[in-house]
Amino acid sequence: MIESAHVSLPAGKWHTMKIVQKGNHFECYLNGKKYLSGKDNHFKNAGGVGLWTKADAVTYFDNFKVKVEK
Repeated sequence: MIESAHVSLPAGKWHTMKIVQKGNHFECYLNGKKYLSGKDNHFKNAGGVGLWTKADAVTYFDNFKVKVEK
């Protein structure tokens, strides 16, 4: 685990999640509020995106986008 945040979200509603990564630094936002910021050197090469949820979670993703800035 790199970072974590304790967040209570109502079930049955859509939420907006945004992750910004530049080099080894990342910031994570939920519904417009920044909850996490940190650095990770595990994945040094560009080229991958993954989604993970806990085993007992029911999670839907809609309008998933990856934007590469040059």
